[in-house]
Amino acid sequence: MSISRRDFVKYTAAAAAGTAVFGHSGEVFAAKTTGIVMPKKGKRIVVLGGGWGGCTAAKYARLEDPSVEVILVEKDPMFISCPISNFVIVGKKRMQDITFTRDKLTKNYGVKIVYAEAKGLDAVKKTLATTAGTIEYDKLIVAPGISYDYDKIEGLNNPEAIKRFPAAFKAGAETIALKNQLEAMKPGGVVLLSVPPAPYRCPPGPYERASMIANYLKQNKKGSKIIVADANDDVTSKGPLFKKAWADMYQGVLEYVPDSAVLKVDASTGIITTEQGEIKADVANIIPPMKAGQIAFDLGLMNKPDDMFVRADAFTLETYNFKDVYVVGDAAHNGTVGGVPKSGYIANSMGKYCASAAVRTLNGQEPLAPSLINTCYSAVSDDEAIFVAAVYKYDPVSKRLISASSATSPERRKLFEKHAEDWAVGIWSDILS
Repeated sequence: MSISRRDFVKYTAAAAAGTAVFGHSGEVFAAKTTGIVMPKKGKRIVVLGGGWGGCTAAKYARLEDPSVEVILVEKDPMFISCPISNFVIVGKKRMQDITFTRDKLTKNYGVKIVYAEAKGLDAVKKTLATTAGTIEYDKLIVAPGISYDYDKIEGLNNPEAIKRFPAAFKAGAETIALKNQLEAMKPGGVVLLSVPPAPYRCPPGPYERASMIANYLKQNKKGSKIIVADANDDVTSKGPLFKKAWADMYQGVLEYVPDSAVLKVDASTGIITTEQGEIKADVANIIPPMKAGQIAFDLGLMNKPDDMFVRADAFTLETYNFKDVYVVGDAAHNGTVGGVPKSGYIANSMGKYCASAAVRTLNGQEPLAPSLINTCYSAVSDDEAIFVAAVYKYDPVSKRLISASSATSPERRKLFEKHAEDWAVGIWSDILS
C-alpha cells in the first residue's frame, strides 16, 4: 500500500494541474470539464472525502451491494494517516510509513475515484459540483474531517504564525514542520504543546504526543522540557494512566498545566499567552480549537448558525439539513449523534454502518441498528503504550449512540506498544486494501 516516490510525483503533478483521476490505480487522467462527469445510469453513491471515514464508506458500500456504483471524490492524491503521525514527529516512523495510495479501492472493489475539490451541492437535483465537473448521486456521504478554528486564538490566523506554531493534527506538511523544529532546537530549550477545548480530533492524541516528545527530549535534548497547556480542566482521555507515566518517567521534563487555554500568540517573539500567563517557547505546537472541515460549511450542512459540527440522525447519519446526504467521521456533531469520540476507529466504524444504511435505504430496505467500536492506543515512551476500548450502541429512547461498555488498560506495557503498531497496520488494510 505504501506510496513510491515515482507515484508520489505522478499523483501530485496531476493534482496540481487540476485534473481528475478516474478508474483503476489512477492511471487514466480526464481533462477538466464543466459538464456532468460520468452520467448516472443506475444506483449511485458518491462519497466526498477520502480519509478514514470516507474510504471505509466507499469500500463497504460496494461490499454491501456490488451493483451500486460508488464514486469517491477527494482532493489529495495520497492518504496520509493522522493516527501514528505522532511517531513520525519524534523519528520513530517515517512519512512513507503512514502514506498510501487508494488504488486498491478501485482494483479490488471497483470504487471510481475522482481527484478534485467539491464546489457546491444541489440537494434537490442531487448533484455535487466539483473542479472536475458535476457528479450526480442518489446518496451522498460526506466525510470532511476537521479544520482549525484559527480565529479563536489572537494572532494565529496568518501564514507566519501558522508556520511558526504548527498544529500537526492534519498529518502531512505540518507533521514534518513540527519534527524539523524539534530536531533543530538546542538542548535546554522549551517546548509548548497546547491542548484545545473538547471536542477535538483524537482526545488522547495531544497527551500521547506530549509523552513522546518528553521521551525524545529526555534522550536527545538534555535540560529541555515540555509544557502542556491544556484548555480543559483535566486530561480528557486515559488521565490516570498518562499522569502515572509522566510521574514515573518525565519528572522535570514534562509540566502539565490544566485550565490553560492559549489566548494569544506572537510569531515575531515566540511568546504565547495562556490563561495562566505568558510562556516563551523555542518550539510551540499550538493545536487550535477544531470544527468540521470547511467544505461542510461551504455545502450548507450546518443546521444552526453557531454550529461547528454537522448535526445528523444517529440511526443513519443522515444530516438534518438534507435528505439523502450523510456525514461520517470527525465532522459529526456529538450532541446529536451521541457521546462517541472523534477518533480514527470511530470514523472507520461510522463509515461501515453509514454505508450499510445508505445502500439499504437505496434498495428500499430498513437500515440495521448501528453499533460502533473504538480502540485507541497511546504510546507513552519508545516502547510502552496504554489503551482504551469501547462499544457504542443506538439507544431508541434518547435516539443517540451511547456507551454500552468500555475499559482502559490496567497499566502501560511494552506489549501494548506492539499492539498499537499492529492495530495501525490492520486498520489501514481494512480501509484501503
